[in-house]
Amino acid sequence: MVDKKEDVKRHVVMDIDSGAVYGLALKEDGTVFGMQKFDRDLPTIFGLPPKQKGPGMPPGMPGAPDEDELPYGKTVYAVDLAGSEDRNLYTIVFPDKEEVEAGQLPHVGVKSLPANLVKAGLAAWPDSLKSAVEKDHENEEALNAAMKNILELVGLDNVKKDLKQNIAMARFIRAKSEVLEAKGSENTGPSLHLVFTGNPGTGKTTVAREYAKVLHALGFIKKPKVHEVTRRDLVAGYVGQTALKTREQIDKAKGGILFVDEAYALTISNAGNDFGKEAIAELVAAMENMRDDLVVIVAGYPEPMKKFIDANEGLKSRFQTYLTFDDYNIDELSQIMDFMLETRGYTMEDDAKKHAVSIIKSEMGNAKEHFGNGREVRNLVDKAEKHMAFRLDQTGMLKKGALPEDELKKALTTITLEDVKSIKLSGVDSKISKGVIGFMEEDDKEKAKKANDNKSTPPAPIVPEGDTLKTGGFQPRSHKGFGR
Repeated sequence: MVDKKEDVKRHVVMDIDSGAVYGLALKEDGTVFGMQKFDRDLPTIFGLPPKQKGPGMPPGMPGAPDEDELPYGKTVYAVDLAGSEDRNLYTIVFPDKEEVEAGQLPHVGVKSLPANLVKAGLAAWPDSLKSAVEKDHENEEALNAAMKNILELVGLDNVKKDLKQNIAMARFIRAKSEVLEAKGSENTGPSLHLVFTGNPGTGKTTVAREYAKVLHALGFIKKPKVHEVTRRDLVAGYVGQTALKTREQIDKAKGGILFVDEAYALTISNAGNDFGKEAIAELVAAMENMRDDLVVIVAGYPEPMKKFIDANEGLKSRFQTYLTFDDYNIDELSQIMDFMLETRGYTMEDDAKKHAVSIIKSEMGNAKEHFGNGREVRNLVDKAEKHMAFRLDQTGMLKKGALPEDELKKALTTITLEDVKSIKLSGVDSKISKGVIGFMEEDDKEKAKKANDNKSTPPAPIVPEGDTLKTGGFQPRSHKGFGR
């Protein structure tokens, strides 16, 4: 049976990644009737099976696909082209090359986009067409939203206080700068680089991400993004490679924040062939040469971070602001657990919650200064979820029709005492191993293993009494604009 012409709708679409242009003939039920890859002359649609013509952009342009290639076995995303009234996003799943040659057509999914993409938040109105008042209003809203997120974090009272002071200083310097620059005067600016000190799981990465939004709203960085790295992302094993590797990560962070976690690991080795110092030199140079394009945050355990900064004059002169992330108390950890449960859509029965809190409290006492804080809570919630799934499966509640819908919904979202009582946090996920605890992700476990394999790795103690870290607000720099 031949499909009627009126049952087929034709589209010209462009791959949003490569720029390749395709003609699609879709039947009313969404199945593909025909497809053709166009050259830039965009001939009339109706290729069956897919024909291979030129790319959707002039040859040689960056991203232009090979003329004789389709993205076999891949999934691409495309949008309507050629003045179509449709506002659709197309997901095109290409068969393997052998299947295409045998005549198989791609699978296509279509999703309608809102008519007003700007209003829906999917498209940005050009900043150059916005008035100063509009820009200021948008930035103020973004700033308030980021600060709200920071202030709503559990605990971290000292961090919140210091950040509010530093941000107030930044706003003051910015306002002062506008007046001074208008008069042609020189201005000093704040150093926005920060040192985050604290044990694992105390919210350092979360605060860094919100801080990026704040700095972007204030106009200090071009994008509200944080690029997170560790030693292994910066240091290579051969002469000359570390500088290139570090520069590559710096380039990825350009315009935003470079967050170096466990930064003290760059100086833990005394071996002559360790290239951590080469990475540090690149970071210092970038902080000096990219003042308007880069903010650096280094983070790690309190005492090793203090030694890390003190060991390098270049770092010491550029990092003037320290934020100390204290360990959470048991009440704060309980609040964090409630938040995690709520985020995942769970409730925990009262007796189960009491037992869970007692497990966390016991782990705090056993692990002491190596306690993983929020990571331990996440570990507990993860295990409770697994135990709940196993209990429901073993009791047959997950079988279709075993429970009425309302009872099943309650069973799927309620953590009981049985799910919690057998949990042990000092197991595989949070085992104390030569001074490291609380590593949750596979990446963290690998870091822990590497850290412990190095005999020169410093322990991770709490700063001794009387040994306070240097703290301060933004320090001025004698150059025009804002220091980094």
